[in-house]
Amino acid sequence: MREDAELMVARFLAPLSVEDFLGRILTGGVSRLDAGEPTARTELLGPDPGALLTASIQLAPKLTFHSANPSGPPPSLTSVAHAADFRQRIEQFHARNYSVRFPELRYLCKPLDNLARAFEALLHQPVTTSAFWSRGGMKAPVHYDDHDIIVIQLRGTKRWYVSSGPSELHNTWANIPGRPPELGSHEVFDLRPGHLLYVPRGTCHTVAGDTESIHLSVGFTPLTVRQALIAAIDHLSDLDRRWRLTVGGNLIAQLQGVGMESLQSPAAEASAQLLAALRTPGFLAAALKRRSSRAIGALAALPTPPRLPELNLDTVLVQPRHAFCYLTANAEKIDFSYPGGHLYIHRGAEESVVYIANTRQFKVREIPGDVADDVRLSLATQFLKIGFLEVGPSSLGPAQPGH
Repeated sequence: MREDAELMVARFLAPLSVEDFLGRILTGGVSRLDAGEPTARTELLGPDPGALLTASIQLAPKLTFHSANPSGPPPSLTSVAHAADFRQRIEQFHARNYSVRFPELRYLCKPLDNLARAFEALLHQPVTTSAFWSRGGMKAPVHYDDHDIIVIQLRGTKRWYVSSGPSELHNTWANIPGRPPELGSHEVFDLRPGHLLYVPRGTCHTVAGDTESIHLSVGFTPLTVRQALIAAIDHLSDLDRRWRLTVGGNLIAQLQGVGMESLQSPAAEASAQLLAALRTPGFLAAALKRRSSRAIGALAALPTPPRLPELNLDTVLVQPRHAFCYLTANAEKIDFSYPGGHLYIHRGAEESVVYIANTRQFKVREIPGDVADDVRLSLATQFLKIGFLEVGPSSLGPAQPGH
């Protein structure tokens, strides 16, 4: 699975390597990548992205829009009656100099969904996708995003003005509003079809263009120091009951300084315990493994079959390209986490579960382990039900090494 994800992301990023992107680029600020293999990027919404977007009438209530130079109020997005009406509303937005944002696109186009899943498999973080469609002459207001974005230019050209200073890396929760964002000193990037632009979260930017433009935005937040520490706190809380104790007290009074020492003492003691745990070899790795298990289980669910097929021992099963998982365990059970949830399976079936997780295709009878055939059929059914496996053509050959 990891190898498949790396190959897909590598093809998308080429000539940049996956290691270089996940290392140097993610920590190095704004970066533009010229086209490597154009169709791996420009056809993520199919050969005609405009046609796909105008056919997506179900997205009408979720569309958003922006413009720094509108020529009139935005059209209404209520009561869109049919496809022709939807196209007309989009044209009205464009005629008034608005760029239209189409969210939640990954499930409308398999190549885009596969790419998003591949990034999720590598990052262990949720990935979002949106498309922005504008006509020539539109200018966007200066703004920043609360997640990192990879911009993919699909059609037309777009000029990006991106702040050259280090990003503030704003947190995602609401704070007291400050001044409107300012671009300040900046760099200019001209994007043509196939170009990529990586913009870290919190980086102020604006865009303008002289031609019609469609670009994709793939969004995510890489693992942060805060998230790593939260994972450590959560893991320590699982191990030590003292972290789960109620501190008690009249909070409204404590916030005014009365009795605050009753909170300070346990918090200071806990911080010392956390520091000691972080200095213990293997603790942080274990904490991050548990975090990955939870994070993957919380991702959007894998596609599942409308009905389960009947299985026999000679049924060929395959892993879809978009499927991936993460295995952890305690003394009694395996936690098989997958996008959409968890399977908790007795450790007695460990050999069988590891084989299913790591083998691309196989027959039910080839599932190893000291288990009966009815258990093999039951395990196969469970993995079909969650979308991690699907029935393959009977012409497939013998089992191959897994991902």
